[in-house]
Parts: sequence; structure tokens; C-alpha cells
Amino acid sequence: MTGNSALQELFDACGATELVADGVRFSATALHHGADDWARALRRAGVARGDRVVCALPNGAAFVQLLVAALADGITLVPVPPHEDVAVLLETIDARIAVAPESTHRHVAVPSRTGGPPGGPIFPRAAAARSDAIAFLLRSSGTTSAPRWSAISERAVLSVLQSHLPYLGMDGASALCVLPWNHAFGLVLGVLPALLRARRIVTTSGSARDTATVIGLAREYAVTQMSMVPLLASRFAASEGGRALLSSLQAGLVGGAPIDEALASVLRGSKLRVGYGQTEAGPGILLGHPGEFSSCFIGRPVGCDVRIDADHVLAFRGSNASDGFWEHGALRMLEHDRWHRTDDLVTCTDGAYTFVGRTSAFFKLANGTVVDAPRIEASLRAQLPRITAVVLAAHDGGQIDVVYSTHDSLPVDTVEIGRLLGGLRAYLRTSQCVGIDAWVRSPKGEIDRQRLPLVS
Repeated sequence: MTGNSALQELFDACGATELVADGVRFSATALHHGADDWARALRRAGVARGDRVVCALPNGAAFVQLLVAALADGITLVPVPPHEDVAVLLETIDARIAVAPESTHRHVAVPSRTGGPPGGPIFPRAAAARSDAIAFLLRSSGTTSAPRWSAISERAVLSVLQSHLPYLGMDGASALCVLPWNHAFGLVLGVLPALLRARRIVTTSGSARDTATVIGLAREYAVTQMSMVPLLASRFAASEGGRALLSSLQAGLVGGAPIDEALASVLRGSKLRVGYGQTEAGPGILLGHPGEFSSCFIGRPVGCDVRIDADHVLAFRGSNASDGFWEHGALRMLEHDRWHRTDDLVTCTDGAYTFVGRTSAFFKLANGTVVDAPRIEASLRAQLPRITAVVLAAHDGGQIDVVYSTHDSLPVDTVEIGRLLGGLRAYLRTSQCVGIDAWVRSPKGEIDRQRLPLVS
């Protein structure tokens, strides 16, 4: 494939990876022919470098073929979940076209049965803005603020691949991709490295929550590499077959949310690594050593500079940083050499970083008292080892509720919790022990602080 992107060179040597998607095999040759077909179809339609294409496709052959074509030609790909309203996104992102599994919209292309471009012509929109040298617009999960579109440049993608590839265990691997490719983790640290180094990629468009299916795929295709979020790892840890899978993997990352001690004890000594990053970091900032797991441990710096600011917030700087954000129909560019604050509170001991909490978890009582909930929660976990999860929440603006779980499901003396709150003890309304399954969690496994178990 002839292209005009800085990433083209990466894919010139890529051609040995087969894809197994929902049980259907696609050879490396078939995938590259399909990518060539997409590139020609987009060029015929006038979609060129700096244009944006919305990709609302599930993990599979069509996604891979469109991805390779877009990266080779310098087209900005905007991956989103397949259920997204692409008609709205075409306007929001000022995209030329969208690609989705099915649609009758004039500016939406539907892939062929084999994942190639449609047999008929593609009808692009007129677009005013350019996004030259931007490989992806990736929407953040909104954990630190409202979700927004990060502009991840070709330079940033190359930086993350070059710094992380040596640690991902992709060389000759049979890689099982359960993370969605429309997210930064699954895309930049999942399918892209696999396309470059693995001998086989196995994926499914279904839900990774079906652990029996995932375990079956891993056995059938002798999977050696798989990355996952802590919630899925915890589901594996709950069954004998899942624990066997975790111990059999030769490489992979566990990241996207804090890892508690219960899961850390299962992963400790395995060949998996903890990984930490944000969409704005492409998403690579920290990695752990194989088998190095402890409660809330998030790794050591890889491929960028990091520092802890005076307010204990982790910041990073490097070529992995996003170039800016897509806002109000245009790119808002940022300085390349800036320090980017993650809004995550951390501590560091001997180069190893531990997650404490997010600044968004702070809250203020009606009398103006600021409650540093993350640090208090971390202190409670440290001083009361029976506590496995804990959240402080404001009640009617003037009081504090403490909701927690314990490994033995037995409550902790409220007097003891009050003592550990120190000067905030006077504001304690109630403490309540809930079952570990009572928490509402995100797809990554983070506790949803806005939907806590009912406190009496």
C-alpha cells in the first residue's frame, strides 16, 4: 500500500498477522488486500490526508482494514462504539464520512461481507476543517472531567508504540483482544501492536463479560497474550478456569482502573503487567514489571517524563502527549512540551507509583470545609486492612457518610472509623458496611461515586 503518513513505514513490514473474528479466519493477505481496497475507495471519493472518518465498527475485519488504510494515508480516524448515532457525529466532528455495520444514511459507508469497502460509491460530506498529522480523535471516558475528543498525532502513536512494544510480549504471540478497539487502551496498546508483531489476533464483537466464551477462545487458539481491565481480571479470578488462564498468559497489561489487594494477590507473580495511562497520553505513561502487583500500584515511567505536583497530582510530559482537543468544530492545539496534569493523586516510593484517588472526588461541606476524600479513603484502607473498598460521600452538604466493604463482610466499629477521621469526626453521620457486589462499577471496574449503595 502506498501512503503519505508517518505511520506508513510501520505497516510496510506488517503482513504476517492473521485475524480470527467471531470464529471466521482472515489471512494477512486478505486483510491487506481489503485495506488496499479501502484506500482506493476513499481516494476515489476524495477523502484525503487531514480528513476525518468516523469508525463505528465492532472489533473485526472491517475495523482492521479501515484502520490500516486510514493510518497509511494520514486520514484521521474517529473510532466510536457501533451503537453511536453517526449522523450526529458527522456534524460534531465535521467528518467526511462514517463507516458503520448498517445504515441508509447518504454519508455512511457499510462494509462488504468480508470487511472491505461497499461495492457502490462512497458519498462524502463537505468538511471545512483539517486535522493533518492527527492519527486519531479519541473520546476520553470522562473520569477526570466531561468527556472530550483528544487529538492523538502520528508522532504520539509512534512514540507510544516504540516505548511500549518491547514490554507487550507481542512478538509471535497469539493475542486475544477483548478490549474494544474504539478505546485508546484497546487501540494503541492492543490491536496496533498485535498487527505489527503478533502471528494471530483473536477477537469477538460480543461482550467480554462472558468469561466462559473468552476462556474458550483462549484455549482454542492457544492464546499467549491478552490485556484487560481489572473488572474482567476479577471475573477470571473468581473461577478455576479463569485463574488458570491468568497464570498461563505469557504477557499482557491490566489497566484502566485501580487494582485492589484481592486481585493483586491473584496476579502477583504472573507474567502480566500493570499499565497506566490516559487517552491524552496515547495512552502510555507507566508500566509495572511482570507479576509486580499490589493494591493501587500503577507502575513506573515508560517513554515520558513524570512528576508529582505540589498538590500531589501526577503530571507527564513527552512526545506521547496529545496535540490538543477537538472543540467547537476545530482543533485546539496545545504546546508540545507542556506538562499535562492527569488529575490523579499519587504517591511514589523508589520510582514506583501508587494511585490514591482523583481530584474530582474532593467535596466541600456547607461550612466550607474541604474533604480530601481520596487521601482519607487511602488512610482508612491502610489502617483498617479488613476494608477492601471505601468511599466518603457528603450528606445534605453538612455531614459525611462512609460506605465500605470488608473482606469478611463484617462491619468495622463506627467509633474506630470516627477516630481515624480525625478532625472530620464531628461531621460523621453514619458508616455502613455493604457487600462487595453492592457497588455500581464502570465497565473498567471503577466504583461509581455518583451511585453508591443506599445508605440508611
